Amino acid sequence: MANIFSRTVASAGHRPLTSISSRLGIFGDRNYALYALGNTVSALGMWAQRIGVGWMSWDLSHSATWVGLVSLAQFLPLIFFAPLFGGLLDRCDPKRYAIVTNLILTALAAVLYVVTALHALTIEVLCGLSILLGIANGAYHPVRLSLVNEVAPLGRLSQAIATNSILYNLSRSVGPALAGVAIASLGVAATFALNAISYAAIIYALAVIEIRAVKRKPSGGFTHEFVAGIRYVAGHGLIRQLMLMSVVASIFGRGVVEQLPAISGGLFQRGSSGLALLTTAAGLGAVIGGILLSKRSAGSWLPVIANRSALWLGLSVIALGAMPTFLLATIVVFLLGIVGVICGVGLQVLLQKTIDETFRGRVLGLWGTCNVAGPGIGGALIGGATPLLGLRGATIGSGVLCCLLAAWIMWRGRQLSSAVIART
Repeated sequence: MANIFSRTVASAGHRPLTSISSRLGIFGDRNYALYALGNTVSALGMWAQRIGVGWMSWDLSHSATWVGLVSLAQFLPLIFFAPLFGGLLDRCDPKRYAIVTNLILTALAAVLYVVTALHALTIEVLCGLSILLGIANGAYHPVRLSLVNEVAPLGRLSQAIATNSILYNLSRSVGPALAGVAIASLGVAATFALNAISYAAIIYALAVIEIRAVKRKPSGGFTHEFVAGIRYVAGHGLIRQLMLMSVVASIFGRGVVEQLPAISGGLFQRGSSGLALLTTAAGLGAVIGGILLSKRSAGSWLPVIANRSALWLGLSVIALGAMPTFLLATIVVFLLGIVGVICGVGLQVLLQKTIDETFRGRVLGLWGTCNVAGPGIGGALIGGATPLLGLRGATIGSGVLCCLLAAWIMWRGRQLSSAVIART
């Protein structure tokens, strides 16, 4: 009976559930639909928790510097651990690896809830827990990116990545709204409880789906493989360019998102409700950006638009720093969401199409370092510059740096971009 069940599940792994599901496009694939749904529900909880952490950092300190430090504490561990975890992923069963990391994230969210509910949370304790969350997310991020390649229907990777972005950023718009309701009616601790419960969805999805086997051939010890991954990225011109552009966009373009609590509470005096509105605007913009990519992601325009969007991202950050009213700032944050997802997903699609399977886990671990830790670093830099330049001046300065560095990378990589356009 067990063998019959196993064969049935395996045969259904990439088969539509019903004849009607063939009309649903990529969601007609059982594996992808379950994985995408589980990720979306858990992302809702994650974004609710991030709003709670961001608001608590402001509420406990009323300091943009502390807001930046707490944000950095969540993402700095990715710099050190995500590449190492990527190397570990290349040696492990990705399905079991993903389940274990999500169980750890569940436990940490539960601890954060208990400490907050007992009124034992201080800004220092929040920083410590944020570091642990950063390590756990550093472990999960490489496999989250890698599994898209192994769960997506064959030949539809670009659409799968873009669709994941739409769902992820839809959760970015709904999650803050849920957090706002939870904070207003039940308190900040409720956002942490929501996150702990939401992980059940992705854990269940991972337990029931079938993952397509991918051949990975470790060629030596863990240290040898890690160093080989670094050399592969450094020696591959296109991947190196994509990584550099991601670093610039993440730190100097998207770092301002980590300062939205300070912008809402300090710059416009709008409190937690204003923060939820700003974050929702960014999420709605990102959904639109993801929809645009899902319709056109296979086009030859993608390399050009991905590169130029980093420049547009910098211009949006400059505009945000200059906005005199909350309404105009909200509109700019909405545009920032559109451009940010086009930049991030566009670069990721190009990277996923370029990576050798042998190095996928390690390269995506490095990518996770750039793409996820970058905003935390950028937020900390803006917070650190605020005492000298003011929050507006620090935000504008971040946007100027984003524009200048993106333009330099575009100029240095113009021959590579032409080559990619010819291949795409």
